[in-house]
Amino acid sequence: MNGGGRGRDGSRGRGGDSRAGSNPYGRGFGSGDHRGGNRGGGGPFGGGGRGGMGGGGFGSVLPVLRGPLKCLSNHCELVVSNRRQAVAVWKHFVDFKARAEPGKKRMLSYEARREILDEFLDGLRALILYDGDHLLVCMKKLEYIEMLRGVSLSIHPQQSLIMNHAAVMEGYQMFHGVNFFKDMPENFVPLRGPNKAFQIWDGFSQAVAPYQTAGTMSWNAVFNLRACTSTKAIPLVKYIEIQASAIAKRMVDLSTEKGCRALMADAEVMRRLNRRLRGTKLESFHILNRDTQQPEKRVYKLKELMTFSASSEESRFDLQDGRRVTVLQHFKETYPHASGIPPFQPLINTRSKDRPAYLPVSIVTLKHQPAREGVTEEDRAQVAEHMIMPPRNRVAKTEQLLSLVFGPQGHSAPKVLDAFGVILQLEAKTAQGRVLESPLIKYREVPGGGPGRSSKTVRPAQGDWNLRDAAFCRGTVCKVWALYSFVETSQNVIENLARVLKTQGAKYGVNLTTKPGLGAYTRNDRRPMLDQFAAFVALAKTKGCELLFVILNERVSLDIYQIVKSCTDVNFPSQCLNGRHKCIDAIFRGDNPNPQYFANVMSKVNMKLQGVNQTLEADIIKQEIGTDKSTLVLAVETSFFANPTKTSPPPTAPIVCACTGNMDDDLGAFGHAVCVESRKHPIVTDIGSMFKTILSYRKTTKNWPARIIYLRSATTEAHFPLVLAGEIRAIEELYVRENRSKPRILAVAVQRRQQTRLFPTKEMQAQGNNLPPGFLLANSLQHPGHFRNFLLISHKALQGTARPTRYYILRDDANRDMEKVAQLMYSLCHVYGRCQRAVSIPAPLYYAELLAARAQSYMKVGMRRERNIDIDDLSHLSGEAGEKMLTETRHFADEYLRSTAAKVTPMVFC
Repeated sequence: MNGGGRGRDGSRGRGGDSRAGSNPYGRGFGSGDHRGGNRGGGGPFGGGGRGGMGGGGFGSVLPVLRGPLKCLSNHCELVVSNRRQAVAVWKHFVDFKARAEPGKKRMLSYEARREILDEFLDGLRALILYDGDHLLVCMKKLEYIEMLRGVSLSIHPQQSLIMNHAAVMEGYQMFHGVNFFKDMPENFVPLRGPNKAFQIWDGFSQAVAPYQTAGTMSWNAVFNLRACTSTKAIPLVKYIEIQASAIAKRMVDLSTEKGCRALMADAEVMRRLNRRLRGTKLESFHILNRDTQQPEKRVYKLKELMTFSASSEESRFDLQDGRRVTVLQHFKETYPHASGIPPFQPLINTRSKDRPAYLPVSIVTLKHQPAREGVTEEDRAQVAEHMIMPPRNRVAKTEQLLSLVFGPQGHSAPKVLDAFGVILQLEAKTAQGRVLESPLIKYREVPGGGPGRSSKTVRPAQGDWNLRDAAFCRGTVCKVWALYSFVETSQNVIENLARVLKTQGAKYGVNLTTKPGLGAYTRNDRRPMLDQFAAFVALAKTKGCELLFVILNERVSLDIYQIVKSCTDVNFPSQCLNGRHKCIDAIFRGDNPNPQYFANVMSKVNMKLQGVNQTLEADIIKQEIGTDKSTLVLAVETSFFANPTKTSPPPTAPIVCACTGNMDDDLGAFGHAVCVESRKHPIVTDIGSMFKTILSYRKTTKNWPARIIYLRSATTEAHFPLVLAGEIRAIEELYVRENRSKPRILAVAVQRRQQTRLFPTKEMQAQGNNLPPGFLLANSLQHPGHFRNFLLISHKALQGTARPTRYYILRDDANRDMEKVAQLMYSLCHVYGRCQRAVSIPAPLYYAELLAARAQSYMKVGMRRERNIDIDDLSHLSGEAGEKMLTETRHFADEYLRSTAAKVTPMVFC
């Protein structure tokens, strides 16, 4: 998350853009701080604590408030050498045929095909580009391979392939086409804690694409540092023991027959264990080379961990001589050197269920590879923390990496580039931008009290501000409220916390008038923890409760948090606090409260009670939003259930579509609409009904919006035309059917997960680490194409490097200047009510992300309760039966989610 903090502890959000779990390769070249509540504690290049220029940690920014400013980027230009103009590139079709029994097909793995090519093309490997299938590109004609055709080609379409091949030739493994990791001891960093299966793996990513600067196009290679959670190269038996112990919450020992039998008999543990193991790459050396009689490395991919052993009857299969033997007998006869196979340990299958190929678990080991499953939140947090570094360190480390791979110190990569006539300029490209002026933030002034108190404006300093001598623009009154604690503590402590909440709320305009109802979990009550909580919620509902504070134990899992929210949101808003947070712990000890912490808590509470925290005093907002309630800011977000480290889910797997729209011109309260659609649709097909739901919240006006600002996230350049032709046109057709004038539309696509990173120039780094909030690149490093686009840094990263957001103007009926659109987007980043700081994307879109995450919680809890279905399991369904179940589940989930969303009040998801 960026800037907003965690909803469950209410602490102040810090740092840049780092959506946990959205990228399996960690954060690279600027991730910011992934933690919601921790404050930068000082350190190199920072101001230390809350003081100085940076506010702590690595977060200092350049002291530039507005005006022109030059920056560095992570782009390196690719240039085609002069001699390349007359060189012919030969394209070959390669076919691999493996010896197999008559009537059976045998497929060769990518590694096997690569080894065969290396053997045939000895001495030419650096000159070969191979796509892993049937396409082979070379600078010369290969006579002993059947040639499809040789043609003269432009080098540009193959530049990405050339750069990838150059990195592979330096010994890097490629994952997902853009991420590269090298199996070297210095690239691995141990994880803290008891985890013995995973470690941190350092690498980099590269992407080649055309970019445009001041009207001149060039091909750029974009480099980012990467880190992922990697498996250790340990025996598979040990890895299974670690993962099975974590799942079963007991020690699993596969060195004994009793331990193996217990594991194979536990169906639920085996099911979850297979989910974690499926697709894992393994190595084995049990096969000897025919010529040298030395062990040869063979690579396999684990398909399934079986529930029977190598000596069991289920493992028997027929040999060519007619005998029927077990796997254990076969290995003893065929591979006598691979002795010591325990007969009681389970087998693994490395092929399909129809044509299985079994191997004993004792003879295989794991390869170093990005971990697919079983990574905890603590592990991910350590990877994110590992990647937090100031821009100057990040630039220096990237320069060193490029020099080692593509520079003079490289061995094979420079030869590949030279052979194909490509020059990589290792100097980072510079760009000229400017800093936009931040808008004024409007609050109410505290002195004087009463409804007639005057307003107070605050100018953000480097992206944030505070609530000193200020209160919310429109406060709220809560007559019936309650406090429940999952932390076992005394009644006096809970009463003291309630008094602090009431006092702190009054400071900012949240009036908790009556004495609250109090409740707490106790072990003396024989009911389960959640049953006790559900009973308290039911009682609070009968008393007309309007707000519930929930003190969560630090050891409470995410599932408990989701259940708490699903239980309370349909009845009344709730605000969760982390009972182990230092500010809450201080209250438990009787110390004074932390004003900043409770300012953020009350910011969320006020929004959930339909209050407005702040408004903007900015000319661009007055021009574009106005005061006639005729402008709708509509934000749309789609959210996938599948973890990106897993195998890609089926096209019919459900996704959550979330939409938010402002209820008034203050931009302080937003209505919501959600639906469930199929993953195969690149656009939101039901945007029409969601649009009508949003209009139902705008009860103060009967007119439909005359202007729409449409913000779209979670989409790619390839889908921009579909968004215009599908979603935008669907809204216009609604106006036509209702006999209303079509609205003037500004449609903007927002991409936070993009590759470009920006840094201060080396001459400016002494003044600060990060570029200031409001830094705009409008004429440099643009994506060429039909849609105007720009880069904007709108937030301050207190740790790490700020990541810019790329905005694409898909449609603008008013033909605004690009800088005017950028100023509007920058202003919208300041109306995020959960904290006193600008965030990395416009606040309406941030609210849509929060809504999508909350909707996922509703679905997970509801589907588990109503249908006994785990949503995460849907990623692994296949076949006709699986597709049918996916379709039925999606329809039920859509109905359930819509009915649930209709019961909750606006902004309850904040």
